[in-house]
Amino acid sequence: MSKTILITGANGLLGQHLTQLLTSQNTYNVIATGRGGDRLKEEGYKYLTMDITDEKMVRDVLQNTQPSIIFHCAAISKVENCEDDHDEAVRQNVTATQTLLQVGKENGLEHFIYLSTDFVFDGEKGLYEEDDQRNPPNFYGQTKLMSEDLLLKEKEIKIAIVRTCLVYGQVKDMSRTNIMTWVKDKLSKGEAIKVVNDQYRTPTYAGDLANGCALIAAQGVEGIFHISGKDYLTPYAIALQVAEYLNLSVSNILPVTASTFVEHGRRPLKTGFTNNKAYDILNYQPISFYDGMRKVLGGDMNR
Repeated sequence: MSKTILITGANGLLGQHLTQLLTSQNTYNVIATGRGGDRLKEEGYKYLTMDITDEKMVRDVLQNTQPSIIFHCAAISKVENCEDDHDEAVRQNVTATQTLLQVGKENGLEHFIYLSTDFVFDGEKGLYEEDDQRNPPNFYGQTKLMSEDLLLKEKEIKIAIVRTCLVYGQVKDMSRTNIMTWVKDKLSKGEAIKVVNDQYRTPTYAGDLANGCALIAAQGVEGIFHISGKDYLTPYAIALQVAEYLNLSVSNILPVTASTFVEHGRRPLKTGFTNNKAYDILNYQPISFYDGMRKVLGGDMNR
């Protein structure tokens, strides 16, 4: 009998890619959940409306579906929103995680896979490993650290924490802007843009992240895994690649430092991951940023 996998945040960028991938594998009974209706609207999985902050709704859904594996992708991920309302950030990013874990365990859960962030690190080092010291520079990162800590105390079931970095990609039936489409739009109109050249990341294609998460479930592994792209880039370098790919002039791309802009919630300067653990244990193999860029600018959700 196929195991049941439940995905929270299934309408989001990772959630849609993960739903597609796991459904295509024909290995699991896939339950996709999110607020409102199903935005992916494809065949092969069951969609249920679930507000992760509503304990009664969570109990009803988990009692009816009895998932063996939960991918917890839902969260307030905008740094500004977390800075503006700490209580709501904790309610959605921490309390809801605790509820999902507890109710899941009461209903036969075996494996809880949690999506975290590079923003648990302060950005002083760059290319972080899983056991590097955490020191979040903003409240969003603080909420992710809180959830990591409560999950790392769990001893009854398998826990996997997936930290990722600057996820990009396409979603279906939902408008989503990203640095690539922004650069394309501005340069196509002949407008000059200022782009940060002292923040470093390893941008992650959403399809790769979904694949890394699926490998964790398939292998039944636990612990912390860094899963990102393999190219170490600044936003300025990304903008240059987009312009060159689209044959747009790079003369209107102006490099600036992060201090040029007023940040509502400090971003770390240098994060990004080596992915060594994911390479060695999971056989995780991300595509290049160039190939990911081609998929995004071509509107291709397929891996």
